[in-house]
Amino acid sequence: MAHFEYQILVGKNETNVPTGVVWLLNGQQQRGPNLLGILNELGSQGWEVVGIGDLGFDSRVEILLKKTI
Repeated sequence: MAHFEYQILVGKNETNVPTGVVWLLNGQQQRGPNLLGILNELGSQGWEVVGIGDLGFDSRVEILLKKTI
C-alpha cells in the first residue's frame, strides 16, 4: 500500500520582490518569489500539485503538494 507525504505552499505579500509575493513551504520555509521555479524544483524531488484552494479561510490561495514515499 502506498504512503504519501503532503506539504502546503503558501504565498505571502512582499513588496520588495517584482512578483509581489514570496512563497513559503508549510508557511515557514521561504522558497522565494519564482513560483514556476519552485514548482519545477519540488517536482524534480517527487512532489506534485494535487490541489489549489483556500485552506486557511483567508484571502490567500494555498497550493497542496503530494509525494509518494
